[in-house]
Amino acid sequence: MMIVYDSHTGVGKRFAESLGYPAQSVKERLDEPCILITRNAGAGKIPWSTKRFIKKHPGLIKGFVNNGDSVKHGRTYCGATPLIIEKYGLKHIRDIDRGGSLDDVKAVQAFLAEL
Repeated sequence: MMIVYDSHTGVGKRFAESLGYPAQSVKERLDEPCILITRNAGAGKIPWSTKRFIKKHPGLIKGFVNNGDSVKHGRTYCGATPLIIEKYGLKHIRDIDRGGSLDDVKAVQAFLAEL
C-alpha cells in the first residue's frame, strides 16, 4: 500500500511519512493501491493537483485524509472533504488539523491495517 500526498507546505508529507508505509507525491507515477493525504486550496476548495490525481487513478485510491488548519481557516477548515466525497465518491478516512496528532496517525494506521 502506498501513501500519496498532495502537500504544499510539507505538513501533509510529514504526516504521510509518519504512517510507516512507502510515501510519494501526487506528481509521481502510481502503480498500486493507495490512500491519499490531501489538503485544501483557497477557502476549502479541492486543489487542482488533487483533482488531477483522482481523475488519473480513481480505481487505486482506497480512501483519503484531508489536512487543514482550523485556526487559520475556521469555518472553511477541511472544506474540500465533502466536495471530494460528493464529486469523486472517495471513502473519507479522517480530517486532520495542522498535520495531525498521534491519535490521527493511529486511526489511519488502523484503517490501513484493515485493507
